[in-house]
Amino acid sequence: MLKREKQLEKRSSILEAAVSVFSREGYPNARMQEIATKAGIGKGTIYQYFKGKKHLFQQVVKEGIDQYAIGIKNEIKGCIGIEQILKKIVTFSFSFLENHSDVLKMIESHRSLIDESMLKWLYDRKNKITDLLVKTIVEKTEKKGMRSYKDAELAANCFFGMMISVVQEKVFHKKELDIEEVSDRIVKIFLHGYEQL
Repeated sequence: MLKREKQLEKRSSILEAAVSVFSREGYPNARMQEIATKAGIGKGTIYQYFKGKKHLFQQVVKEGIDQYAIGIKNEIKGCIGIEQILKKIVTFSFSFLENHSDVLKMIESHRSLIDESMLKWLYDRKNKITDLLVKTIVEKTEKKGMRSYKDAELAANCFFGMMISVVQEKVFHKKELDIEEVSDRIVKIFLHGYEQL
């Protein structure tokens, strides 16, 4: 068990070092030796965990997205109403994506590294997050006697797209936003429409 924990710890430190080096140097200029040095290991050790630089880059992306999905699930545990759940998702997304903006910028800057299998993986993860939203929307709107969405999947995608668009404004364009206020407005627009603001 101790050996497995050490391996996971080492893998994690390689991923952290990779995020730092990839975001600072860009993928083409990032060197495995620099990543190894930052992680406090020998360069050869990286190859015990990752096939190469592209694989390492893709694992950094996957790890970040998995953390995001797990974080959303944990964030909404114990929430009662749909408004509370959706606000939690928005505020968590703002916070998480701002704290992990390096990974977002890496994805944006190096889209050519997202091959067919990686795209399929990303689509699958996005669907898992949307499924969570669908489940939430359907359960909470039916329980409260509200009308049920005819197409909960479309509604979830609309909510997710609306939220991510605003988050990108903050992360990529440094737009000053009050996260609490914006979260509240996104949820109100989604649930009640623009005219209700």
